[in-house]
Amino acid sequence: MKLLPLILISTFSQIGKSQSRIGGHINIDTTIWTPVVYMSLIDNFDQMNSMTNEMIIDEASIDSLGNFSFSTQYLPKDDHLYRIHIARRNDPPATLTIGGKDENHVFFIANRQSKILLNDVGTADFLKDVIVDGYSPNKNFREINEISNFIDSTGFTNSIIKIDLIRNAINEKLRFYADTCSNPLVSLYALYKSQFDKNYPVNQQYYNKFLKKWKNEKSTYFVEFRKKIPLYQNNNRFFVFLIGGVGIIIGFLSCFAYFKFLSKDQNPLRDLSVQERKIFALIMEGRSNKEISDILLISLSTVKSHVNSIYSKLGINSRKDVLNLNLDKKTNGT
Repeated sequence: MKLLPLILISTFSQIGKSQSRIGGHINIDTTIWTPVVYMSLIDNFDQMNSMTNEMIIDEASIDSLGNFSFSTQYLPKDDHLYRIHIARRNDPPATLTIGGKDENHVFFIANRQSKILLNDVGTADFLKDVIVDGYSPNKNFREINEISNFIDSTGFTNSIIKIDLIRNAINEKLRFYADTCSNPLVSLYALYKSQFDKNYPVNQQYYNKFLKKWKNEKSTYFVEFRKKIPLYQNNNRFFVFLIGGVGIIIGFLSCFAYFKFLSKDQNPLRDLSVQERKIFALIMEGRSNKEISDILLISLSTVKSHVNSIYSKLGINSRKDVLNLNLDKKTNGT
């Protein structure tokens, strides 16, 4: 019994008019295929050809009429890339067949509010030519794949030079598509399909403009893309070095201030002038301002000015505070 591809569900009512759904209709030979549709969330374009049990987020049985349906209420509110697939009997659920007539999966874009219908357009190959109806970004997604797949349709009869020219023209068209598309996920997908890794060294202005346009996009798709762009990484490195340099300077100044504080704490008289140290020593001996004036041969007002300066620098208020300072003999005589 031949496998039949996905076919159009004629009305949205078949998957529920009252709520968002992802559904379709599939006729399969249940002696070969398990009557279960598995849905995976693909949060990185590099994972499109990968399959693990952890990527499968839901499964739905295919009923006797070939219908299946998934609820979208638990999906992220923003657009994400999803994949549905079926597995052969006796194969693990996380089995992906890439290429060939038995390719067993379909990609589409959806969010929590999506109502998706899967539509076969009548080709003989299983799941090869499915149109996803109900959410317009999927039309753009399909167009991008058709553009990028055109290279394979040129065949091997063309020369290498001609194939390179065709490839360059297609990649340029995909970059134009990415530049003009209003949906961020579709725009980024077009850029992924354009061999951006070979183009950014010669077209950095374009990628600067693209990253600036979508600078507020925080999805995993854009996070991973930014990691692949050297110019973006270089900009990040500049800020890292800048922040690191500022941190080093702040650390140095903090250490300098700290050790200066310690030095000051160890020798409180360090900030006193030579004359103030002489007056301080006389105060320690219990001399009055008048006696200090006579001994140093300076006016009384000058003595008072020096005394006030000493109090201020040492953080004290009176002669009693001076006498209470814990200074060793050597320091007092400095």
